Formats: sequence, C-alpha cells, structure tokens
Amino acid sequence: MNDIRRWLCLDCGKNTFENKDDWYVLRNRLWRRLVSREQRHGMICRACIERRLGRPLTPGDFRKATDDESAPEDQPMQKEDYGIIDSLTSQTLHAIDSAIIDLVSFHPHKVIAIVRYMVEEYSAPIPWLPDWFYLDRVAELIDAHALVVMAEGEDLRFDVVTVQTGVAHG
Repeated sequence: MNDIRRWLCLDCGKNTFENKDDWYVLRNRLWRRLVSREQRHGMICRACIERRLGRPLTPGDFRKATDDESAPEDQPMQKEDYGIIDSLTSQTLHAIDSAIIDLVSFHPHKVIAIVRYMVEEYSAPIPWLPDWFYLDRVAELIDAHALVVMAEGEDLRFDVVTVQTGVAHG
C-alpha cells in the first residue's frame, strides 16, 4: 500500500506518480536553487517546477549519469540538504528503528528489501523520507548491535540482516 502523500506535488497537490511527464531528475545545482531545504524531500510536478524556474525546462536542466558532480553545488544530496531530517524527534526515530527491527525479527531480510518496505509500505508519521535515510538507519542499527549481518553482499544494500539475539523491540 503505497502512501499517496509522498507523490503529491508540494505546490499544487497533483499526484506526480500518475503522470509519467512528472518523473524527472533535475541537476542538483538547479534543484538546490529552486527548492528549499525544508521541501527537498518532496515531489514537485513539472508545471510547478517550470513556474518556479520562470521558463520551460530544457534538456540541460536534467541530471545525466555522465554529469560531472565535482563542484559542491552539483554533488549528490546529503543529509544536510534535507530540512525534514532536522524535524525528526527521538520518538519518530525510535518508531522507525522499531519498525525495522520488527520487520527482521522473525525472518532475515536483505537491507535493500528493508529500505523498500520502509519507503513503500511503512506508514510512518513522515512518509516521504528518502531511501538513503533508511539505509543509514539500518547501518546505525548494525553499528549499535541491534541488528547483525548474517550474510554479506557486495555492499550494505545486499547484506542480509536479522535481530541481534537478546534485543528487545517494539
């Protein structure tokens, strides 16, 4: 059950999931210029982003896999780029961590499956946290010995994790 709120345009409320034209990735420099830190977690339909930009989007506005991201304003988004993360309370973080631990408490999962579940299925108080946020939470739970890696993959995404024996959750 995908939470529709994560797909609604922050400006007009349009469902960006339903319209293929609204699936785009801007160059990080442009996204940072047009979208405040507090809104960067969300979606903005193409019409609204063009309204913010003051002109139609051009091919040069979109990010490509071959882009040089060496300049600071072009580098991938980091935690500091998302204001929504500043608003997370310890209670919210505890609820997220508990949901992750509960998911793997009866059956080990690949980290990538945990992230997918948290992004697509978990009805958290803040449903639009980015996927890398959950990847970081799993890594922190491993570092805190709440989760243990049962089988290593080529990187953390493909590791299989389960609950550390004796860890209480819920």
